[in-house]
Amino acid sequence: MNILYDRGKKTFFHGEDSITTFGFAKSSFLLSSKDPNEYYEFVISPKKKNIPSIPLIGIVSSKEGRNKYKGNFELFRAIQQDVEQAGGICFVFSPQDVFGDTIAGIIYNQPLNKWVKCLFPVPNVIYNRVPSRLAEQNHAYEKFLDFIQKHRIPFFNPHFFNKWEIHELLSKNQALQAYLPHTERITDEESFIHFLTTHKKMYVKHSLASQGKGIRLIEIDSSGRILCKSIKKIERFVNVSRLLQTYRDWFTSNHWIVQEAIPCKTLHDHRYDFRILVLHTGEDFRLIGIGVRMSQRQEVTTHVPTGGKIISLKEVADTQTKKEISRIVQVCGGELAKSFGYVGEFSIDLAPREQEGFVLFEINSKPMSFDEEEIETNRRKQLVRTFFTLSAKNIEG
Repeated sequence: MNILYDRGKKTFFHGEDSITTFGFAKSSFLLSSKDPNEYYEFVISPKKKNIPSIPLIGIVSSKEGRNKYKGNFELFRAIQQDVEQAGGICFVFSPQDVFGDTIAGIIYNQPLNKWVKCLFPVPNVIYNRVPSRLAEQNHAYEKFLDFIQKHRIPFFNPHFFNKWEIHELLSKNQALQAYLPHTERITDEESFIHFLTTHKKMYVKHSLASQGKGIRLIEIDSSGRILCKSIKKIERFVNVSRLLQTYRDWFTSNHWIVQEAIPCKTLHDHRYDFRILVLHTGEDFRLIGIGVRMSQRQEVTTHVPTGGKIISLKEVADTQTKKEISRIVQVCGGELAKSFGYVGEFSIDLAPREQEGFVLFEINSKPMSFDEEEIETNRRKQLVRTFFTLSAKNIEG
């Protein structure tokens, strides 16, 4: 089916039988084209011939100035292609692009091989890929949230998560308590020292950071000497006082936490962990894939950009492991939904303990792209299925 955008009238049409009208987006419709002189053409492939409505999916990102959009455009283009193949239209926009009940966004046009500007009606679903916390903290974003609430649009990924808030949330669930390392917010030097001397080995993390930024792995020996490791360097201090003199910023805000470093299993003397991708189907949560990352150059994190290595799940997980991970996924999803409303996707960082069980390090919203092609493909397929399921529930008329 051909969908046409009249550049002069700033309106979408369809290229089918002239007497046919299709529902479009949340509360709009498509008439037959009136032979526009200047138009963009998009080809969609509905699975059903007699489709009641064509879903419109919005991907919200951010932009600098008037025209420079930010975000993972390789992912955006792949999602748009999958949506079109399923019979829908998908576009990208920023919070600043919302005007009244319309959105001035961009969409990739295959015939022209470039992104083009169009005016869109209210979408059925919005997928939040705003790339930074800062971009979620301005007046335009607040107005955008009002727009979502006014039109009651399902909103994937409500916001970035705070590590401390997520820990507090999960620790209230008895089924998850055994998986959580002892974690405290850094408040003063006395409690910091007490935590370190109690556990001997701990992580220091920023509650709002990601990808291992700012993380430190700290050990204290029987003589009180300190070993402090980051993803880039190793520091040694004669005592904890010298450590605290160096890292005064840990005590200048309430965003830093300390977390017990629990011994975890290793492979070839390197620790590894599971990166678990979870999506909501429109009905319940589904485990999409499990990536395994193993540390290499440093033992603080297993992130690939900081030297981690991808290994096969078959090397380190059996059927029982996968069953337990599936149970954890469902419980975590339920807790997130109770606190934040609709949560379309999230990822979990989990590692097998040295003895038995697992350590749940953290949960992340807006998961980054996985290096495993199979996981990414399954992710996009489920995203589109979920978009269409939610769209069918979110049509006015």
